[in-house]
Amino acid sequence: MGKGNHHANSDQRLGIILLLILSALLLVSNPQRGAAAQPKSAVTVPLVSAEVSPIDEMGISDDAYAAVRRPPGDGPFPAVIFLHGGLGHTSMERLCKDAMTGSTHARFLAWGYVTVNATRRDISHDPQDRGVVEDTLAIVRKVKQLPYVDPDSVVLYGGSGGGTLALEVGGKAKLAAVAAGEPATIIYMGMFTKEHRAEGSLIAADRLKEFINADVETLYTPKLRAHTRRKLAEIQCPVLILHGDQHWLRRFNLDVFVPEMKTLGKSVEVRIYPGENHGFYWGRSKNPAMPLKANQDAHGFFREHIKTQPKPIRCIADQAAPG
Repeated sequence: MGKGNHHANSDQRLGIILLLILSALLLVSNPQRGAAAQPKSAVTVPLVSAEVSPIDEMGISDDAYAAVRRPPGDGPFPAVIFLHGGLGHTSMERLCKDAMTGSTHARFLAWGYVTVNATRRDISHDPQDRGVVEDTLAIVRKVKQLPYVDPDSVVLYGGSGGGTLALEVGGKAKLAAVAAGEPATIIYMGMFTKEHRAEGSLIAADRLKEFINADVETLYTPKLRAHTRRKLAEIQCPVLILHGDQHWLRRFNLDVFVPEMKTLGKSVEVRIYPGENHGFYWGRSKNPAMPLKANQDAHGFFREHIKTQPKPIRCIADQAAPG
């Protein structure tokens, strides 16, 4: 009986030793296994309450208006004007909602900027209608007149259709900097016109196929090159391009547009976010860390060029939305 217990205890000790050795080997072969036991922090968005930062509605015209929020205090503050994508305009209700809970909008407010979530006239009938530039210039002028904004610290942050609009306005207004997320430069360069529109769709199917498959240099004719260079010559502020590596616009932006800017001696930086598709710069991504990185990159870029530096809001609401 005692001898049996002795063998049983020996076998048990041997089993424990073997288990410990096996566990050690697994950790060495896969270090992440040990890290998995640690809670992984989620990417969150600091939501500033309406009590801390109420929304003011800024009106320019029936088609051009904005939802404005500012940090507590009298300022002066830097201001970032957000230009949504697409060819249309949106409602004040939607602008206010995004100003409150949009991840990009919320972050910049929390970081200490006046946030101006703006819209402009619908140009879905004609992508080359430059009335949108006049609308946005009017918004820029009004933002610069706000008593709590430093007029030398106003920047633009636009995406897609709003990204190319930000570049156009950057050639017409005195701005500290522009950040453009995957700008639809096919509009800027004059490649996409009302002749390429289709009923009920953004781009006619044959033109879209051409954009996706054709050689970019073939579409970028000498006439369009001259047109583009005339417009680019007007840009005086530094530009940051935020780009994923999935959408077909990358060929137009990275192979043609950015090289043209550099050829003309314009100050342009490009940040690439692998695996990201169109719209990630607004927070639409399967990996919330990437939009956060894009926002942080734009924030850092703006700080290099604005006169008045933002100061983070200290009294942030306890709420946090997913990034």
